[in-house]
Amino acid sequence: MGQAEDFPLTEKVIYLDTAANGALPSSTIKVMEDYVRDRCNWLRGEEDWVDKRGKWSKKTEESKELFSQIIGAKEKEIAFIPNDTAGINTIFSMLPIKPGQNIVATNISYPMGATVCLKQRERGAEARFTKHRNGIIEVEDFRKLIDDNTVVVLVDQAGWYNGLLHDIKAISQIAHDHGAYMVVDGVQSAGAFRLDVDRNGVDFLASSTYKWLMGGPSSNRVGFLYVNEEHIEAFQPMFVGNQVLKEGQLQTNISDNFDLYDFEYRQDMKRFQIYPPYEFAYVVVGNSMKVLLGRGIENIEKRIKKLGTLLVEGLVEAGFDLHTPRDEAKRLYVNVRVKDYRELEKELYKNNIKVSARVGGLRVSPHFYNKEEDIEAFLAQLKELTK
Repeated sequence: MGQAEDFPLTEKVIYLDTAANGALPSSTIKVMEDYVRDRCNWLRGEEDWVDKRGKWSKKTEESKELFSQIIGAKEKEIAFIPNDTAGINTIFSMLPIKPGQNIVATNISYPMGATVCLKQRERGAEARFTKHRNGIIEVEDFRKLIDDNTVVVLVDQAGWYNGLLHDIKAISQIAHDHGAYMVVDGVQSAGAFRLDVDRNGVDFLASSTYKWLMGGPSSNRVGFLYVNEEHIEAFQPMFVGNQVLKEGQLQTNISDNFDLYDFEYRQDMKRFQIYPPYEFAYVVVGNSMKVLLGRGIENIEKRIKKLGTLLVEGLVEAGFDLHTPRDEAKRLYVNVRVKDYRELEKELYKNNIKVSARVGGLRVSPHFYNKEEDIEAFLAQLKELTK
């Protein structure tokens, strides 16, 4: 599974940093080159872009179906968004949050997700945060904070700095029992872990494309929004754009077809597409998602966890402490506690090993394209540098 030669970056670097930015398969790099070449040829007047536009537009729309397969949803439940944070903001902007209600999240939520929760105080709501113990939060920690005044529960799946996997099904059941919505930030799991949003009771999910979905550099990021089909017609974001209007209300010749004094919302997922989709980025991630689906998300998850277990066993044997659960079922990737972790990140990179310094440790996040030898090389260098 996952031959290294299929991912050029991994031939040059021991790349263990997918939680920051995924490496790309050669076929996706070629798609990027083809798209840019077509665009550049048009700008030179050498080709008629109209001839090419249909092909790329089709691939853009196809990316919704591919993403729906990855998270276990239906294509009609997927919309384009600029990025993960924009998606979380979109979700919270349209939820009926009222004074006296509360939002429940974790104290290891990604900072921007936590900020969105805190912003709801401006609407009179309380932000509650479960507290981790050595990087672990149990279902019972959510149960203690969720009550009949809880309007939404936000969970990062997986934990952004330590790979903690929550029991989404159990948490969503508690939330629903109290009439709350279940919102998942899936940027660190989509493409690496079978989310099964419908089976696990997820109401809303947002994700960016540049990590486990292998959608290119972070500067090329876009995102996907999932809304359970039961909620599509019930909600509308605070902002609007031309895609949210009922079909036919806004045509190219606006002066002939646009009613300046009234409008209607679409009745499908495009009502959530406030901003025009960035075609290039969706074409790119679409190809990578085909690669992921070809491997099988369940197989990819097993591979990632197998490499993670090899890593955990080596770290524990060497006497290192973890920010991450040892139990394979409760983690996707690993954070190891070390002193001078920022300097260690730099030293490892000098030795051609890429990881990320995060919250008092080193976050090590292999994807299916990594090999056992990559883990062994990291362990050897870490032991050498921390003597």
